[in-house]
Amino acid sequence: MAAGTGLGQLGLWLHLRGRRGDGLDLPAIPAGPGPALVLHVSDDAAQACPQILRRLSASHPSLRVLRLNASDADPARDPALSAQLLARARPRAVLLLGSSLPPALIAAAAARHLPIILAEARLSAEDHGWGLRASMRRQLLSQIDAVMLPDAASHRIARRIGIEDSRMVMTGPVSEIREPLSCSETERASMAQQMNGRHAWFAACVPPAEEAAVLAAHQAALRRSHRALLIIAPRDAARIDGLARDIEADGLTVARRSEDEDFGDEVQVLLTDGPTEMGLWYRLAPVTFIGGTLSGDDNAMRHPFEPAALGSAIVRGPRPGPFRTEWHQLAGANAARQVRNAEELAQAIADLTQPETIATLASNAWTVSTGGADVALRIADRVAAALDAAARVTA
Repeated sequence: MAAGTGLGQLGLWLHLRGRRGDGLDLPAIPAGPGPALVLHVSDDAAQACPQILRRLSASHPSLRVLRLNASDADPARDPALSAQLLARARPRAVLLLGSSLPPALIAAAAARHLPIILAEARLSAEDHGWGLRASMRRQLLSQIDAVMLPDAASHRIARRIGIEDSRMVMTGPVSEIREPLSCSETERASMAQQMNGRHAWFAACVPPAEEAAVLAAHQAALRRSHRALLIIAPRDAARIDGLARDIEADGLTVARRSEDEDFGDEVQVLLTDGPTEMGLWYRLAPVTFIGGTLSGDDNAMRHPFEPAALGSAIVRGPRPGPFRTEWHQLAGANAARQVRNAEELAQAIADLTQPETIATLASNAWTVSTGGADVALRIADRVAAALDAAARVTA
């Protein structure tokens, strides 16, 4: 199926014909002598935008960026306004970030033979369909010079709809870069020595609704590895004493960090001081369960890139909370184990007593959590090349 077809041309013509920019104003054109770039940002790419702009600014300090956001008041939706915008701004290139393809802007830029770069666009199976909208999106994609795709699924769909290999590349996603949480190296080395090679897993910021599931999962881990150690941080430090009693009632031996108690092989659970020293526990535990993701407690959830950046394999429940984009990125890279309920949590924790399985998940997660800078740089480099090529043509 070709990317651009007669049906797609008809769909685009009908779409543009029905658009009028009444009541919309053109955005201000940034002043200055430097080259101009028109940047259109969809909601699903807003997080990636600052990283890309920082790298563009480093290579082109005088760059004037005219940013448009996908919305009902978006001039990129109207053909007359898009044409006026390009005529006034006289940009050297157009960068589209995200899955929204603004028809009027793309058509106007193509008519002026401006280079168009699309990045962070996640294609779906609907883009391969036979409807008018899908055909129009394929027509728009056929007019884009460079299609930079964030995942393998989008890359497969792009090939199926006929985008040439010369115009597309799979970059991976621009993920948020987070500095690894710190800890005392002296403390880490001392505790690692106490653990004496035991398999450990960390339940991070666990709300009361998930405590029973976490303890049941540890019982399953003990059946696979009798020296397994659970490090558990309750969401609320006030739960420490009550949780210690519940752990002992469950037939497990517990040591409390707040009491500075030692934990030898006979101790099966180390109860920490709530959400403190997270960097220490991520470093000590090869596996981390993100609390709040089973019950949907958004206030409990930690950012998934915290353990990922420190080499801990991640287990999560079905509720993404405020980190839907990050979980999507990890899932696409086979970098996290998702479970639906307490029973599946127990199975996953038992399975993750195997070093090879842990290493694969942790390595993939580390790549996702640290790879965003490289992806942003690749996108910025492609835009910079288009700007420089346009400058040579007009010189």
